[in-house]
Amino acid sequence: MRIAFSSQPIYSHLVPAVLPLAAEAAEAGHEVVVLTSPALADEVRRAGLRPLELPNALGPAELVERPELAERYGLDFSMMTDFGRRTLTASPDFFARMFAGPPARDFALDAIEALRDWKPDLIVGECSDYGSYYAAEVLGLPNTVLDIAPLGPFDVPELLDQINTRRTELGLDEVSDPMHPFRHRRIGIISESFYPPRARSDSARYYQPPRAPTGQQLDPAIAELPGDRPMVLATLGSNAGRVHGEDRSLLDTIVEVLGELPVTGVVALGRNFSPEDWQGARPDNVHLTSFVQQHLLLPACDAFITHGGFSGTREALGSGVPMVTIPMLAEQPANATRVEELGAGRRLNVEDVTHESLRETVGAVLDDPTYRYRAQRARREFLTLPGFSEIVSELEGFTV
Repeated sequence: MRIAFSSQPIYSHLVPAVLPLAAEAAEAGHEVVVLTSPALADEVRRAGLRPLELPNALGPAELVERPELAERYGLDFSMMTDFGRRTLTASPDFFARMFAGPPARDFALDAIEALRDWKPDLIVGECSDYGSYYAAEVLGLPNTVLDIAPLGPFDVPELLDQINTRRTELGLDEVSDPMHPFRHRRIGIISESFYPPRARSDSARYYQPPRAPTGQQLDPAIAELPGDRPMVLATLGSNAGRVHGEDRSLLDTIVEVLGELPVTGVVALGRNFSPEDWQGARPDNVHLTSFVQQHLLLPACDAFITHGGFSGTREALGSGVPMVTIPMLAEQPANATRVEELGAGRRLNVEDVTHESLRETVGAVLDDPTYRYRAQRARREFLTLPGFSEIVSELEGFTV
């Protein structure tokens, strides 16, 4: 088969799951390309895959930096001025415009032109990538959805409005269901129990998430940390580098609180932020690093302080590690709430984080074994799922 994989031009949408699945398909002997932006094409090449670069593939970060284009698309990013100061929840209208609106139409037009020459049998896009869905509809191809954001607001009337506006622009008939992109197959990479009952669908199949790449090793400095206390990992993912500033940041509070608790802490400051540049506290029991191999370290941790991104959430549940979630934006608040509902951790909004509240919350997650029991139950559910590589067999059932 010839399979085109696609994602929003966002690192955290492309790299953790879409590229591993594309690599699995290539390893199984299928011809594979990855639709992406010029800015992320090197990530595709590093995975040993061929990118098809789409000039008009722009994600939120690029649009924030191009206010004239954001205005033309009808996108208001003014809420981002509070990023890092309070938990941000995008309105359904913003979500619909950003992911299914004009940016997705321009993505689709580029994708249609590129794929007419390449002639795929199937398009696999992640769940917020409406551009590849539009392209599949225009080209008459089946599309499969890789669900990297299970709790996104996909079933809302604002989304249906954007879908039908774009379909009309592209010469397609209107549809009556905002879940139309999921109708062929929805591939989950977390157990069904993570989905609230209202978010489950008949088209869904569930698999284990991708395993850690072979050959990776944990930083030896982390292995040498004391082992006589609970280990707590704290990382805000790709958000980490954006919360450094003149004001005291969320990371300051996390480092200081871990320094006050009887734990061994590991705090990732962000890929482009060196620990040597850190101006905050440096407790003896807290190891500061730019980056940590999270998927390797989590199984050896007792608690995880996280922003609640889906990749980190599924990795923690898959490792049986309870969480303190501090959601920052996007679907992270919904993930944090679901973790609480499952009993696998506790949530704090950014604006509610103080020394006292964070110390109490981390202490509660460490001291009450129920949180670990619930997280371990989630891990057992992961272990019952078919392996990630078996998704390729699922894809092989979708032919023109």
